[in-house]
Amino acid sequence: MSSAALTQRDLIAHEHFLRDIFSRFLTFKTHSLYFPKSADDALAVAFGPDFATAVHLSGERKVMTPLCAGGRLLGVFVARGASLGAPRTLLPLLPRIGALALDQLALTLAAVTDALTGLGTGEALLAAITREIECVQDRILPGAASLVDPGLTSGHGGFGLAVLDLDHFSRVAGRFGFVAAEDTLARAGAVIGRLCPEGGLAARLHDDLFGLFLPGASATRCRETVEAVLAELSHTAFPIAATGESLTLSASAGCVTYPQDVRGGQFAALPAEQARLLLRKAKKGLAVAKDLGRNQAMPYSRILAEGGAVLENLPLSRLAVSLGRWVDAEPGQRFLVWSPRLERTVAVRTADGERLSGRTPTLVKGEIVLVDVGEDMAFAEVLQVSDPHLPIEPGDRLALVPEAAEAAPADAPPTGEPLRDPVSGLFSRRDFLRATAADREKRSVYSLALVLLPEVGTQRRTGRPAEADMAEAAAVCRQFFGPEAPGGLFSTSKLVFFLPGRSPDSLAEAAEGIIAALAERLGLEAAIGLAGYPCLDYARTDVPENCRKALAHALLLPTRPHLAVFDSLSLTVSGDRHFAVGDIYAALEEYKQALLLDETNTLARNSLGICLARLGRLPQARAEFERVIAGDPKNTMALYNLGCVRQRLGEAASARTAFQKCLRANPGHVSSLLRLGRMAEENRRLETALKYYRRAAETGNAPALTLRHLARLALTRGRLDEAREHLHQALLLDPKDAFSLQLMARLYLTEGEDPAIAEAMARQAVALRPDRKELWAELSQALAAQGRDDEAREALARSEGV
Repeated sequence: MSSAALTQRDLIAHEHFLRDIFSRFLTFKTHSLYFPKSADDALAVAFGPDFATAVHLSGERKVMTPLCAGGRLLGVFVARGASLGAPRTLLPLLPRIGALALDQLALTLAAVTDALTGLGTGEALLAAITREIECVQDRILPGAASLVDPGLTSGHGGFGLAVLDLDHFSRVAGRFGFVAAEDTLARAGAVIGRLCPEGGLAARLHDDLFGLFLPGASATRCRETVEAVLAELSHTAFPIAATGESLTLSASAGCVTYPQDVRGGQFAALPAEQARLLLRKAKKGLAVAKDLGRNQAMPYSRILAEGGAVLENLPLSRLAVSLGRWVDAEPGQRFLVWSPRLERTVAVRTADGERLSGRTPTLVKGEIVLVDVGEDMAFAEVLQVSDPHLPIEPGDRLALVPEAAEAAPADAPPTGEPLRDPVSGLFSRRDFLRATAADREKRSVYSLALVLLPEVGTQRRTGRPAEADMAEAAAVCRQFFGPEAPGGLFSTSKLVFFLPGRSPDSLAEAAEGIIAALAERLGLEAAIGLAGYPCLDYARTDVPENCRKALAHALLLPTRPHLAVFDSLSLTVSGDRHFAVGDIYAALEEYKQALLLDETNTLARNSLGICLARLGRLPQARAEFERVIAGDPKNTMALYNLGCVRQRLGEAASARTAFQKCLRANPGHVSSLLRLGRMAEENRRLETALKYYRRAAETGNAPALTLRHLARLALTRGRLDEAREHLHQALLLDPKDAFSLQLMARLYLTEGEDPAIAEAMARQAVALRPDRKELWAELSQALAAQGRDDEAREALARSEGV
């Protein structure tokens, strides 16, 4: 990329870079950008021929430097509160410094920009994903829901990632040549880039493979965005200049969402490693979309349920299928087999001439069960065939039978004696459930232990098959649990044991011994989750799921051993996971159950109060926070949350009291300082507000948040240069702070400067937080300032509809 290709948007996005360059040669307090309307603008004329000199307004202490590239005036860097030691020498040099800065900026952008399409590179995409994972991670750890203030924060609880590939694109090069293919690829990239939401990133990974990074997107929104891109591509005509023809393209896509599609121990990986894992999962969804007919999107989370297919018929009623461990396939899972080739449209005409049409219902050809699961494929056994005249064939599709449907009742007639593996003595998952069903029903007390071993191929000793390691791991478990303990292969990396007459707590010491022995003998760092019956009002059928929750809890423990007994904290962890992905109702139920197990769990009670507040049940939320404080008067989380709820209820005096008590318990509690400052600011006690904000700044915690509040106060007091400097610093620390972007937009409008910059800032803000009406209102004002009244009214309508 040459500097001549830079745009005003590039200057806005990298304003801090320009500031750092000019600050090496010029002393100034604050800065801004200005974009002249034309070369006839009075300021542009003042720069002289070829924009060769900067302008110094000594009375206003301003230095304005033209930013030129290729003889074109891109914008003006305005240094405020500037001091010039040698004006005659420095003023002619500043435009040259600006030109060199633009050249350096162009080189920096070129390193992260695909030369053909103008989109980001694969490296830029991975870097953006890694940064977002770092921001999201603390929201999926225990207690993530215990201090959430949407009025102060602007982070996302997750994001979406999609990978798109143009279908049969190699044929374009084969038919029209490589030049035409590259031109078509560039045009397709332009379509993808245009439909990428504000705040997201579109990138070309290689050849005709593209990526879309969508901050804040849910699984539904991610899929909708991708499907909109696929639809637009399929409706776009791509001209071939050499022949005068035009062609249409289709594309396939795979998509993944974070943190929903990350499992267990994968959360412990470094953010950069998780970013690459997500990209691989998205590519897996893409591969399935292509296998199933192309021109469609396949979410990673739906591959197991609806993305499988029969690959090959094998002897002895066996099949090879396209599901493996990578999509969470496990032995014992059952699938219905159906064929899209048997579906057709039927049209008939009635006696009175009316035409009726419809599609034939899906015809199930049979049922299969997975018996051996590999990394990317599995082998299955045919359980039944619906019609011998319709055999199962390669290409037939698979539909997962839900676990609830496949679990047989205890009194169900046996379908053959459960079989153990002759080497390990373990049942398959299905046979384990059958073998222990009757005993589980008659036992008044029993436990399940779920033992997670590292995935196949990681941490294993070289030269030994996985089966041998699994057999030895089973022997270790029986050494501590007892030789008669029934065990099963729950999945390719999990063992499950049924321990009748024993409570989970009584098994903790044995589980610790297993973890230590596995590490010593096999070099494996295992994790164990324990759960049992009875527990609260959970049914026997809930024990396996509770065991999974205990295992998820164990994997999050910072130190060894990674062992957890299903308890109140396990439910809190589960609730936090639901909360992080926006499922407030599911989180609410988990926190309630956590408190039934341990009513002193203040973490769960705080989180329960937050959920109630999010659902608008403010009196109930207040009661939960007050219960925490009654037992722990210095609990800062509860005091702060109580203050927030009381403020929303209009109880300003009691809210202020709660925040002040929070500060007595923790004088450096930044959120309380900012809340008290904001309340003082709203009551026009500006000096008091300034004191609170300065105290918050002195703590050194949440600096971007504090700077934003200082900027807003400075804006209210009419100190625009001070506000600008605070906002520049805040956005340097957190470029995705929607509220700082909004304030920057307001600042540009207040000063009467280029409203196009205000619009760019406001659009970034609403893309980050479309749920905040004040951001839409700011965008409306920026549009109105440019005379775009229809767009302004539309944005205002959006603000009223939020």
